[in-house]
Amino acid sequence: ATHLPFSIMDLVDLAQQFGLPNHVLDVFRDKAVVSISTLVKTFDDDEQFCDFVALEVQKRQGICSKRLRLALKMLYLEAVQKGKLKGLKPKMSSSPVSSSAPSRAASDNGEDEASPEEDEEEEPPPPPPPPPPP
Repeated sequence: ATHLPFSIMDLVDLAQQFGLPNHVLDVFRDKAVVSISTLVKTFDDDEQFCDFVALEVQKRQGICSKRLRLALKMLYLEAVQKGKLKGLKPKMSSSPVSSSAPSRAASDNGEDEASPEEDEEEEPPPPPPPPPPP
């Protein structure tokens, strides 16, 4: 067994620090996001992580609040910081902009300033999950 610099408890502690409910921890476990290392090495940015978890939360709970989405993004950013302190290299997207909305870091290059008013407006809800097959 390889030794990972983080355990599941590090992720649980971080989730509790940001007030994430237990059903979000269930999503982490069910989707094999079992440590800070896994989280940092799997997702390109906070948007991708947030969208991945939020979609599953929405399937299970019927809704994923803006507060929860913000907490997920904060958890991701904190996990990346903790990972960097232990020498983990975050996964970097091979494309210049991720398939979803760009993260704050990606918008530093000025390409994504066509609609700055979106940041002040309410974020539109994520699309509903596809219906189950018949």
